[in-house]
Amino acid sequence: MSEFKGTPAPWTGKDINICSQDRAGLQIAFLTTDNVDRRAEGLANAHLISASPELLEACLRSRNQLYAAGYDSKEVSLNPTEELLFQLESAIKKALGK
Repeated sequence: MSEFKGTPAPWTGKDINICSQDRAGLQIAFLTTDNVDRRAEGLANAHLISASPELLEACLRSRNQLYAAGYDSKEVSLNPTEELLFQLESAIKKALGK
């Protein structure tokens, strides 16, 4: 698995000057910085931002499959799948602004 090379969370929304675009070429994110050394980091952030719709869709589908398989969501559990379901729900809520 590849290691993420962007800015670790949490993001402040004021870091890198790179534009991320959707398939139609529309700007969906613009991050700013004056630090030239951080451009690679900014590009990694832009890639993450542009992948976010697909990541959210994968989280939603995974959550639904786990529910259909009969798993419960638990923050702390001896069953790692229940903890995974909790993580998926948390990420989905964050992505949807809840």
